[in-house]
Amino acid sequence: MVQKSLAARVDELTEQVKKLSGLARQVDALKKEIKAKESRLAALEDIEAIQRLQCAYGYYLEHWMSEEIIACFSKSPEVSATFVEGTYKGPEGIRRYFGRMPSAPPDFMHQVMQVSPVITLDTKGTSARGRWYGYGALALPAGKGARQLYMSVVYEMEYIKEEGIWKIFRLDLLMHYAYSPENGWVSPQKLKAAEIPAEPMKLNPDKWAEYETGYPSGFILPHSFKHPVTGEETPETRINAGLKLEPNRYRT
Repeated sequence: MVQKSLAARVDELTEQVKKLSGLARQVDALKKEIKAKESRLAALEDIEAIQRLQCAYGYYLEHWMSEEIIACFSKSPEVSATFVEGTYKGPEGIRRYFGRMPSAPPDFMHQVMQVSPVITLDTKGTSARGRWYGYGALALPAGKGARQLYMSVVYEMEYIKEEGIWKIFRLDLLMHYAYSPENGWVSPQKLKAAEIPAEPMKLNPDKWAEYETGYPSGFILPHSFKHPVTGEETPETRINAGLKLEPNRYRT
């Protein structure tokens, strides 16, 4: 009778161990699921922060808010910004470009909408790449008038997280076109005859661009991401290699 009781007790304990093992496996699975969801949530929060940064940059650009624009960039010595004339390197180069007009006159407008983002995070969540379209209108005071333009650009961006805050690490801009309509859109009576001095706006990159890459050159600014369906590289490098590009008109 005692032996039966012991055997029954062993069976009971064995069954409890099996149940506990099953519960442990369920707990482990839940922990993994929670960790995966936390990672996905962190990635979504990072993407949202990057998009917010880029869009804020666009708003600051509208009235050339120099200090606010500069603060969007990393302080790393490797930071850079590339425009049609060439590349500005390091924090000093960023300040030299964006600080060339400390305050914009009322007539000035540089509205470039930041649209169609494709953001790619690295696996560590500390850096990212992004591609955007920029489209907008410019009004640049000149003498008693204003030079008025429509423009379309492509941005290829690199971002870096510094002390938990996303910043711009590299900006590459491809100017598709800048079109000046014959009569403009600002009525002459609204212009305030403000003038931007020529010297502060002088272009002086650290490295001049070699070629014209805007429309209709056929140049494609290389994508920072692979095809989302096939996972393959896209052919812009091969296409660009076959182009006969004109020398950069800004180079001196």
